[in-house]
Amino acid sequence: MNLQYAPALRLALVCIGLWLTGCATAPAPLPDSPWLQRSQRLGALDDWSATGKIALRNGEQSESASLSWEQRQSDTTVQLSGPLGLQATELRSDGRTLAVSQGESLRLFDLSTPDVMAQETGWDLPLAALPHWLKGIPAPTPPPDVLDIADDLLQTLQQSGWRIRYERYQQVGVYFLPTRLTLERGATRAKVIIQHWRAGREP
Repeated sequence: MNLQYAPALRLALVCIGLWLTGCATAPAPLPDSPWLQRSQRLGALDDWSATGKIALRNGEQSESASLSWEQRQSDTTVQLSGPLGLQATELRSDGRTLAVSQGESLRLFDLSTPDVMAQETGWDLPLAALPHWLKGIPAPTPPPDVLDIADDLLQTLQQSGWRIRYERYQQVGVYFLPTRLTLERGATRAKVIIQHWRAGREP
């Protein structure tokens, strides 16, 4: 039996589903191609933050929230705050465990046993991928099913059952980072707009 959650926490659980998550194998980029070099630089970028908005729809349910994401190597902090006085929700992970807090409520998950989270939340939770997708690159595993690249920027990615479309990029220092993307899997659809990127530690 799935537990019932407040709207902001339901939104957070959808984000967890995105966070923790075709047919033909995507062609491998040519060695030393500009795309390969760019994706390697982005893969090495492990100190960054992004703020913006996220809108999620799952069947008849829809939620939206302000989004703040901070990545420090394997440590992740995500803050969600919605309209209509919805209580702020914070997600923290060290790559092994995930803590979801909302007000005085705190839930802990072991990321090595995603089936437990799926049973309690009703969301299918594969391996972490969203930190890579937000930067405009595939997650290291599994191999992507679709990898559509134009002008050395990722346009469409299909991986782990999700289809991600990149609609806009912005130059941030030496990086080109997405500012508008849409993620879809089954009845779940998420639209992310990044209003501010920080790439690398600021003084």
